[in-house]
Amino acid sequence: MKTSKVKKLMEILSTHPEERERRYAAMELSDFPREDVVEHLVNRLVEEKSRAVQEAIVSTLITIGTEAVVRRCAELLRSEDAYLRNSAIEVLQLLQHTSLGVVKELLQDPDPDVRLFAVNVLGELKVKEAVELLCRVVEEDEDVNVVAAAVEYLGEMGLRGDDRETVRKAAERFSDPFLEYAVEVALRKMEV
Repeated sequence: MKTSKVKKLMEILSTHPEERERRYAAMELSDFPREDVVEHLVNRLVEEKSRAVQEAIVSTLITIGTEAVVRRCAELLRSEDAYLRNSAIEVLQLLQHTSLGVVKELLQDPDPDVRLFAVNVLGELKVKEAVELLCRVVEEDEDVNVVAAAVEYLGEMGLRGDDRETVRKAAERFSDPFLEYAVEVALRKMEV
């Protein structure tokens, strides 16, 4: 019975001409946290033209909240579509503990844009591991924009002690006025 209901909902989501019916199907799929459902939802998110249906799909993915959701959404960070990238970032941020391992992997990605998106996710996470990973980015990443973003987030977190020295050293690694300014601002915020 459940399998036939899932198939019916996936079919409605894929082919029904009415936006409202596709939205309802997307929302009902939240009751089925299976990998095939996650796969179908992400594929539909990419192909769907209606923003309302896309938003319902994103809500359902967040509700399902499994590692399969996190992994599939992480793939969307490579999309040319800004809405898809932003939706993926939102999912990763909201699924904090589930996404942390995947985000950590993304910090090693050869594409600096993907690493920057991973830093954006970490900057919004409210877990200790996020701070540690951002410090590591500041110390090790070779892209000035990625490092600058990590510095900014660390400054917003109002850190003290060793983190201040880590941020200060970032300016020494690169000769970049934007990064120097980001370090200066972050250090001021850390003193507050």
